[in-house]
Amino acid sequence: MGIGGETATLVAGQGQLMRNFPGEFRFAAAAFRALAIWRERRVRVTVDGHVIADAPMNLIGVANGLYAGGGMMLSPDARADDGKLDVVTASGLSRTNVVTELSRVHRGGHVGNPKVKIVRGETVRIETFAAQDALPIEADGNVRGVTPVQFRVLPGVLRFVS
Repeated sequence: MGIGGETATLVAGQGQLMRNFPGEFRFAAAAFRALAIWRERRVRVTVDGHVIADAPMNLIGVANGLYAGGGMMLSPDARADDGKLDVVTASGLSRTNVVTELSRVHRGGHVGNPKVKIVRGETVRIETFAAQDALPIEADGNVRGVTPVQFRVLPGVLRFVS
């Protein structure tokens, strides 16, 4: 959620002309436009009943694996089998900081920035406080709704047959 969700919204709204270009170009064009119009929005993030952030945010990610869209290592220590969700927040980043961190996120270097935090938990709630501040929720490159949203680990729900 945040700039990533805004980028996905812009990609989805691109016209036929843009659809003639490769996906990476379309994403990059949308990302630069999203960055130009983005403004931080106040977001409250609650993990396992504890408020971990209540501040203007650039990005909020909820992950259960290492990688997000296009091979970005959003949460380098995430594990799909640990029963936890990794909650990545970025607050107070300037546009220049966002561009810098985008260049580092593919190898997980963004976690060294003190404005980027990662917390683990089983239940995550993300809220915004005004209708105009609702954040688009991007999952697998598509917008799936807007905040508020709650995520929860459901251990053992998926069964694999070998």
